[in-house]
Amino acid sequence: MKTNPRVAAPQKVVLKRRYRILVVDDDQDARELVASALIAMGYAVEVAADGFEAVAKLQETMADLVLTDLMMPGMHGVDLAQWIRTYRPGLPVIVITGKETYGLRTDAEAYGAIACLVKPVNLEELLWTIDRALAQSEAERPQIPPQYA
Repeated sequence: MKTNPRVAAPQKVVLKRRYRILVVDDDQDARELVASALIAMGYAVEVAADGFEAVAKLQETMADLVLTDLMMPGMHGVDLAQWIRTYRPGLPVIVITGKETYGLRTDAEAYGAIACLVKPVNLEELLWTIDRALAQSEAERPQIPPQYA
C-alpha cells in the first residue's frame, strides 16, 4: 500500500460506532496489510482468503462493508459482489484489483461494487472511499425510532 509523502499520515479517528469490515484477498501479505491499517483506524476487521470463505463469514456474522480483491482463485471478486447483491442487498462492496482492466472494473460495478481501486492502493484514497461508502450506507439504512433503539 503506498502513501503520498506530501500528505500527513492519517490520524486515528474516533468512530461513532465501530464499523465491521470484511477484507477478502488471496494474497496473505496484502490482506494482512490492509487489515492492520483498518484496525489502526478503529475498524473491526474480519479477513477471508477467498470468495467462498467470505460467503461463509457473511452467512455467520454481520459486516458493514466488504473490501475484496478482484482476481482470486475459485470465487472471483465479481462473483462475490454478485452474491452480496443477491443475498445481502445494501451491503457496500469495494473492489481492489492488481490489474487495470476496464472490463472487469465495469463488471464489478455492474454487480454492485461501489468503487474499484487499483493496487497498490493509496491509503488515503482507500480510507476516503470506505468513509464515503459507510456514510452512504448509513444514510440509506432505515432509522430506528429512539424508543426502540
